[in-house]
Amino acid sequence: MDDTVDWSNLPVELWPLIGEKLKVRIDSLRFRSVCHSWRSCLPRFHPSPPPKFPLPLSDGPTSFLSQNTVYLLQTPSTSSLAPPSCGGWLVKVEECDRMILRNPITSRRIRYSNDSSSPECFNLLEFRMIELGKSYFLRYIQGSGSVVGLKKVILLPPEIVDCAILVMSDKGNLGFARSGDEKLTRFSNGGFVFDDVIVFKGQPYVVDSLGCVFRIDVSSEAMVKISSKVVGFGGRKHLVESCGELYVVDRYFDQEQNKQQGTGVESDFSRFVLWRGGRHQRYQSGEPKVVDFMVYKLELLDGELGRWVEVKSLGDRAFFLAVDCCFSVLAQDLAGYKGNCIYFSNENNVNLALREVTRPESFVFNLEDHSIQKLGSSPGGSQIFWPPPIELGSTCSYSLD
Repeated sequence: MDDTVDWSNLPVELWPLIGEKLKVRIDSLRFRSVCHSWRSCLPRFHPSPPPKFPLPLSDGPTSFLSQNTVYLLQTPSTSSLAPPSCGGWLVKVEECDRMILRNPITSRRIRYSNDSSSPECFNLLEFRMIELGKSYFLRYIQGSGSVVGLKKVILLPPEIVDCAILVMSDKGNLGFARSGDEKLTRFSNGGFVFDDVIVFKGQPYVVDSLGCVFRIDVSSEAMVKISSKVVGFGGRKHLVESCGELYVVDRYFDQEQNKQQGTGVESDFSRFVLWRGGRHQRYQSGEPKVVDFMVYKLELLDGELGRWVEVKSLGDRAFFLAVDCCFSVLAQDLAGYKGNCIYFSNENNVNLALREVTRPESFVFNLEDHSIQKLGSSPGGSQIFWPPPIELGSTCSYSLD
């Protein structure tokens, strides 16, 4: 049975009703690209003014919210670009006065030199676009730079509170603000240092450096502990949602990195190195780097604190630990297919404002044998990003307008 729908046969009165629901520029572009009739019923996209928020040490709203969206691009069977069997690509798009392509892991802007043989633009109708996640950051109203000192920004669901954000500083403090607020409200952390914050099943959650997860009640400015700590001594915890489950990915550094950051107890880390068979290494130039990861899944218990269950394999999934968000992908949907892996940047604690001035590299960690490879040298690794192929760290430019 053919399930193909001829969208041109939809009742004419439905076209503008559908178009009114499109709040994102890229969706509006795709809608207007279908045919002349659809284009004529929806005016050119004009974004609403971005919401404004206060900064930790300022009075009044002195920054505005910007958004990145991570997409999985797939070629439909009718496309001439590539056969569907080749898999798809990841792309991160920032929407401002125009759309900007960014590296999905490092968030560095992608620019290509004028002599590049790659196309300067692509037709959105050539791809099936699946949204994988959104990330947010603050920019100064006066000037174009990103706000310094922030590690993570999330937009709270409107069902909880309208147009409000949670911000995490690079020191592990947590703050809250509504659009237009004069000051940022800081949560009392009780001495905890927070590593990551996420919206999971419509509710905000935060994880501290020990792996304890708290649900955030914005209305009462309280945090409810829902899990025990992770049984591990990694230097930084990441929250990842995958298939409706909540995971903590524990990132381990070499000894020098743990000493500098004051994360964990050195004797505990020494036991970790021995347990891992002495896999204590640096990638280059003697710089402290990531040496391992551990993955845990949260099991919630009625009336008790949830417990963490170590995950030995991600199966056919791949986790991505980007500088501004974490997400999970079915690896077979990607070109350069590689499941049971974690993709990450070697910039371990860089705040969002420094992504344009640092030159981080990306790596892939294999959970089966705990090996780490630079992404460009991993088989098929450089094929998973759009535009394919792309060497990480190169600078190029594409227009999506």
